[in-house]
Amino acid sequence: AASKLRAFPIMLGLLLLPAVAGWHGLGRSALSRLPASGVAHGPRMMYSDSRPTIEYMEFLMDGGVVVELDDGPSLIIGGGKLGTALLGPMGFDGDRLLKRGEPIPVDFVGAIHVCVPADELQNVIDACPPDRYDDLVFWQSPTIEPVLKRCAMIENTQVCSYFHIDANANLVDVTTDINPEGLTSTMGKWGFAVIQRLARAELSCKMLNKRDYKRAAIERHIWDCAFHVIGAVQGHMSGKPMTVGDVEKYSFNELEPMIRQLGYTARTYLTAAPPTGLEERLSAYARAIASTPCELKDWKWRNGFWYDYSQIALSRKFDDPMELHTEYVQYAIDKGLITPPTP
Repeated sequence: AASKLRAFPIMLGLLLLPAVAGWHGLGRSALSRLPASGVAHGPRMMYSDSRPTIEYMEFLMDGGVVVELDDGPSLIIGGGKLGTALLGPMGFDGDRLLKRGEPIPVDFVGAIHVCVPADELQNVIDACPPDRYDDLVFWQSPTIEPVLKRCAMIENTQVCSYFHIDANANLVDVTTDINPEGLTSTMGKWGFAVIQRLARAELSCKMLNKRDYKRAAIERHIWDCAFHVIGAVQGHMSGKPMTVGDVEKYSFNELEPMIRQLGYTARTYLTAAPPTGLEERLSAYARAIASTPCELKDWKWRNGFWYDYSQIALSRKFDDPMELHTEYVQYAIDKGLITPPTP
């Protein structure tokens, strides 16, 4: 019996090894080849931040308190496609559109939907009266989290949208064969008001707690970055522009390891571990909007976000945790497919 107990840790380690290797494996690349093991050799930067423990304890102590505020007259900041949709098909009697730079009325009561590009986010926050901070609703990428933390707005309502606004301003709710109920999600004080507003345009949306929302938003962000950089680069190399459907159909050998690398980094650096089945869910979404062209844009808030993490690891003589993504992004930079802003 004692010998069996001594052997148990070794057996457990052998059982867990494939799972660990799966997270660290870096797959085969058309741009480079890794060792036969599929795992890059060398030191890895260890994660020693206390935030995961703190955030998990906050999640456990949250108590499940949910505030259900009904939708009503709201302020819409930004008159682009999203702002116009919130004001039009989803609109509520008494909604007001604010153009960029217009002051937020101090006497207005209700949600304040922030529909400006992420680069303009800080200007909106600076112009907001302090007593209205918690009414701001953010529709941007989850990579705005550092801005929200700096401004003590990490608990604010956020929306991770999967619906599509076509060239004729029609709203299309995107569902997949894995998630037929819809994918759009929200969190925070005005979350239920967001659900009601989207429902007026027959768009689905679900309410999540902060932890699960962060995981869902990062998952969407991984999709944006992986599919578009692979499609843009391989389209350039072949001379034939690619769609996200093409990437899902023809480039899975590149796509799967890149998604795993980004998922690993999300788990270890961003304290947001996507649930199992990530590759399948993201591929299902690509199939649902298969004709979408691959393009590289919003460097700072998309691929540049992950690329910066890689550069930090490399500058400290550690392995790149997202080597495949870095190779693709570097090719895109070298070929002028995207131009990072000058520091």
